[in-house]
Amino acid sequence: MRILRSFLCACLLLGVGGPLAAAQDAQPAPASESPSPLLGIFKKYTQWRLEQVSSTHLRLTGEVEIEGDTVRFYADEVNLYTDTNRLVATGNVVFSSPEGRISADRVDYDTKTGTGTFSSASGILSLGPKVDRLPFGDQDPDVYFYGETLEKLAPRRYRVTRGGFTTCVQPTPRWEVTSGSVTLNLDEYAIARNTLLRVKGVPLFYLPVLYYPIQDDDRATGFLLPTYGTSTVRGQAVSNAFFWAIDRSQDATFFHDWFTRSGQGFGGEYRYVAAPQSSGAIRVYRFARHETTFTSGGVTSVLPSSNSLEITGNAMHVLNRTARAHMRVEYFSDILTQQLYYQSLYQATRRNRVVEAGLSSVNGPLATSALFQRNETFSDATHSLVYGGTPRITANIAPRRLLSNSVYGSMSSELAHLPYRSISDGVVTLDNSLTRVDVAPAIRAPLSRLTFLSINSSASYRTTYYSRSFDATRRVVPESYLRQYLSVRTDVVGPVATRIWELTDSGFAERLKHVVEPTFAVDYTTSFKGQTSTPLLSDISDYVVAGAGRFTYGVNNRFFYRGRGIDGAAGQTREFLTVGLQQTYYSNPQSSQFDTTYSSASTSRSAVDLSPLSLNVRFSPSTTIDSNARVEYDVSGGGLQVLTLGSNVNASRLSTGLNYSRRHLFSAVKADEYLSSNTQARFRGGRLAANYGLSWSISQGYVVSQNVHATYMAQCCGLQAEFQKYNYPKSSGFPISADRRFNVAFVLAGLGTFSNFFGAFGNTIR
Repeated sequence: MRILRSFLCACLLLGVGGPLAAAQDAQPAPASESPSPLLGIFKKYTQWRLEQVSSTHLRLTGEVEIEGDTVRFYADEVNLYTDTNRLVATGNVVFSSPEGRISADRVDYDTKTGTGTFSSASGILSLGPKVDRLPFGDQDPDVYFYGETLEKLAPRRYRVTRGGFTTCVQPTPRWEVTSGSVTLNLDEYAIARNTLLRVKGVPLFYLPVLYYPIQDDDRATGFLLPTYGTSTVRGQAVSNAFFWAIDRSQDATFFHDWFTRSGQGFGGEYRYVAAPQSSGAIRVYRFARHETTFTSGGVTSVLPSSNSLEITGNAMHVLNRTARAHMRVEYFSDILTQQLYYQSLYQATRRNRVVEAGLSSVNGPLATSALFQRNETFSDATHSLVYGGTPRITANIAPRRLLSNSVYGSMSSELAHLPYRSISDGVVTLDNSLTRVDVAPAIRAPLSRLTFLSINSSASYRTTYYSRSFDATRRVVPESYLRQYLSVRTDVVGPVATRIWELTDSGFAERLKHVVEPTFAVDYTTSFKGQTSTPLLSDISDYVVAGAGRFTYGVNNRFFYRGRGIDGAAGQTREFLTVGLQQTYYSNPQSSQFDTTYSSASTSRSAVDLSPLSLNVRFSPSTTIDSNARVEYDVSGGGLQVLTLGSNVNASRLSTGLNYSRRHLFSAVKADEYLSSNTQARFRGGRLAANYGLSWSISQGYVVSQNVHATYMAQCCGLQAEFQKYNYPKSSGFPISADRRFNVAFVLAGLGTFSNFFGAFGNTIR
């Protein structure tokens, strides 16, 4: 809205300072004539001929120039009337100021009230140094406007009749907005009637009434430019939005989406900032889908009508110096709507809805929190699993020195009600919910402070009460269960070996450093009764194998370089390569099923005494390149279990990211492979940008999504275009196999754009 605001502010030049300033250093009239007292209203004037028509009428002709405190006024003829405080100028009339200039054929101006009428007026105005130059193609941000008549109605109120404006200050503007009339209140708003937007001379759209904001804070109430789209599922689409700048710390946006084939959507977003680190936002959207018929491969199917609701939001508030509160909502009423219509891959594949609210406080070593969380995950449209904590209350004491400087004590505790329910068609088919109380005091002692050798030992006595337990058939029964055990652990890093190479002739770095860190960890859990009575819920890390020990061993290789400094200064040190190898031995093979250190651990896999070999690699030679890899190889005969590769390159004109994952946990099941990438290229100083995204399910043999997004910003306007092909899973049962989506939007410099709720142009408001 900045352009419209600045264009209308150009009218302020017509009456800078209100009535014209008092006389200062007025030039004398030609010697043949007596100067009129009326000329005393000007600071300075020049003319070819001065004529005293009457005692109340003075005429200046011939390249007249009048200078006020902040403006200059040029005309072929100026008539001044002292009895009515009236100034009438004709012939090549020009007002100029440091901000710009306005031209007119005729001006009738009241020097006392600062009001008047300008005939056949036009002007050009700079939008100022604070305006972002990128939307203007990195050119000077100017605005050009014109009108058949321009009336100054009050000190800050104007009306333009049968005119238009554009920011394309060039012989052939790329776009312009024409209007029957525009009534404006500076620094507040403007109302335009009979408005038509033309691009390259072609009428684009017409609005009978349009509200323009012209506030000075870049957050102004008004309509945003609409977006247009089309897709196989939704049909033709037109999305509109209205932005409401409530005050400096809160605003709201209201949306309407119209889809010719699917229905209509209505929604809104509210955002606020209450204080530093205290802010929030909430989005609500209701989609009314009408009955839709699809024909694919000669088969006709009908998608029934429905109404769906989506609510997403988050908030964070600092209550005082030690306490804060937070909230998060991710709710949808219809999972089919999520999967069919969303362009964002994350949103289209999201299967869980969350309601969460919490309080946390830190007072010295004591940290407390209270959390309510309900998480529901869907396996299909009618079956779901509910879990979370309703509530979950924790109190933890950070490590504190005890008897000596080498012994530290800490404690963690939790009280939680853990829901765990299976739901089918809205009916609870299984309820394993229970209450858990957990207390675990611990001590830790560092046994070595050598620079090349670190040894830390700890012990924790954990007591856990469950209101329900497992019976011999692994079914939840109402009998309570108390579990108590002692766990001890020792971590060793070292002996650390280091070698340094001086690179005197290298232009890359001054020196290289290689650090080898052997790592060892031994932990043991004492025996306790009723291990099989421990209920297994969604968090398998709570399950402990009694009387079991683990020995973890590995080695980390770290490589550093120190770059060459400038003018003899020391260069910056950077860790550019890290390679770590690790494996665990279990005295009780059952422990391998619950060790969350390895992503391949699962209760569905066979118990083994040796974990997979885990290899982690990170390569980052500069801020431009960052790559990583993780490998888990099962030495018990399973072979390669997990492989993940990722790399990001961020250069001035090119940014690209590539991620590959492969998981093969069960020999009888095909490996799950997935590839995703995203590449963005920028040209001409960022005015031209293109983005390509790919999501490919290799194991299932189809490309999930391909997306191409391009933006071009010229001197005064721009164009956004986006194409996406989204392939639905073959087993989804959707009425069609793929949806082709195309979105386009025009960008006028300084005007806000937005995305509809289903994710055109990135699902964000800009």
